[in-house]
Amino acid sequence: MKRAIIFFAALLVSLVSWAQTTQKVAILETVDKEGAVPYGKRLQLRQSLTFAITNTPGYEGFDRVDMASITGEQNFQRTGMVSDEQIKKLGEMTGASLVLVAEAAIYDDENIIITAKLLDVETAGVKSAAPPEIAATDKKSMSDACISLARYLLKGQGSQSQSGSSYTSTRTSGSSFGQQGASSITIQVPGTNVSFEMIKVEAGSFIMGCTSEQGGDCYSDESPYHRVTISNDYYIGKFEVTQELYEAVMRVNPSNWKSFDRPVEMVSWNDAQEFCAELSRLTGRRFTLPTEAEWEYAARGGKKSTSAKYSGSSSVAAVAWYNGNSGGQTHPVGKLRANELGIYDMSGNVWEWCYDWYGNYSSTSQTDPVGPGSGSSRVLRGGSWYDGARRCRVANRGDYSPDGRSDDIGFRVVLH
Repeated sequence: MKRAIIFFAALLVSLVSWAQTTQKVAILETVDKEGAVPYGKRLQLRQSLTFAITNTPGYEGFDRVDMASITGEQNFQRTGMVSDEQIKKLGEMTGASLVLVAEAAIYDDENIIITAKLLDVETAGVKSAAPPEIAATDKKSMSDACISLARYLLKGQGSQSQSGSSYTSTRTSGSSFGQQGASSITIQVPGTNVSFEMIKVEAGSFIMGCTSEQGGDCYSDESPYHRVTISNDYYIGKFEVTQELYEAVMRVNPSNWKSFDRPVEMVSWNDAQEFCAELSRLTGRRFTLPTEAEWEYAARGGKKSTSAKYSGSSSVAAVAWYNGNSGGQTHPVGKLRANELGIYDMSGNVWEWCYDWYGNYSSTSQTDPVGPGSGSSRVLRGGSWYDGARRCRVANRGDYSPDGRSDDIGFRVVLH
C-alpha cells in the first residue's frame, strides 16, 4: 500500500511538472495568395504540424477543429498577411503560449512549398522563422517536412536575434537543412531555380574612414577616422544583386545593360528596400541593406583584412571595374579577384546602396552605428564602372537621393 501511495505521488508530481514545463502551440494554417492549394492538403499540413509539435519534448500541438470558425468570428484575413497582433489575440483565445503560422503554396505540379514562423503570444514578437520546406503532396513527405520545420522552429535555430543563423534551402523534395555558423551559405528564392551566395562576416572592430593605406586620396568626408565595433556576425552577398536575382524576387528588370549575370542597376534606395522586404517575406528571414559600417568592414576583409586600398588589393585593376578597364559599362559579377573574405566587386562595377542617411563622421568610438537619424540623401559605397580609381577605395563615400536611379547604382544585401 505504501509503495502504491509513493508511486501515485510520484506520478502526480510528474504530471504537475509536465503541465508546468509543456508549452502549448496553436497551429494557424494560412491560405496561399492564389488559393491554389486544395483544402485537403492544407488540412494535412495542419495535422502533420500538430503531430510534429506534440512529438517534440516540451511542446503540445493544438489544432482545434473549429479554428476556422474562430478566425472567421474574429475577422481574421487568412491570406498569409495576418498581423502579429491578430495572431497574438488568437493565441490568447486558445490559451496557447506560442502560435505556429504556416503557409503552403503550389511549387510545381507535384510539390508544395511551406513557410512558417513561430510567434510569442505574450510579446507578439516572432521567436523564430524557418527556411522554406519543399514537400511532395504524399503524406510521408508532408510529415517529414513538418517534422523538420517543427524541430527548426522549436529548437530556436531560426531565431532572428541569434547571431549568424543561416540556412541553405534546396529545390529537391523533402527537407532543407540549417547551416548554423557556416562560412558561406546558398539561399534559393522559393518557387524558382534562382539561388544566391552569402559570405559570413565575423564580429570585430576596425578603423573606419581615412586610414593610412588610403594615402593622399581621401576626401574630407572620410575624416575623422574612428574605431567601430560590429558586435554581431552577419552574412553579406558574395556578389552584388544580379539582374537574375532581382527579377526572380520583383518580377521586373529595370537595368540598362540587360544580362542575367550583371548587377541590377537603375534601382533607387527605395527600390532596394522593397526588394529586401519582398525577399524577407518569401524566405521568412530578415534581409536588409548593409549599414555603412557593415559595408566598409566587409569591404576591408573583416578580421582577415590585409589593409588594402581597394577591396582585396592595392591594385584597382585586380578587383574593380572602373573607368580604366570597364569600357563604359557594367560587367558580369565575380570576374575579378575577390577580397580576403571571398566577396566580389565591392570596389567598382556599380555603386552600392547602404542603409544610412549620409552625414558627417565623429571621432568617438562607436558600436553598430546606423548613421544619422535623418537626412536628404542615402549613402553609396564602392564606386562604379564610370568612376576613377579614387572613388573605388574602401574608405570612399558617396550619396544620392533615396528615390534617385542611375545606371551605375546597384546594391547587395545582408542577413542578420
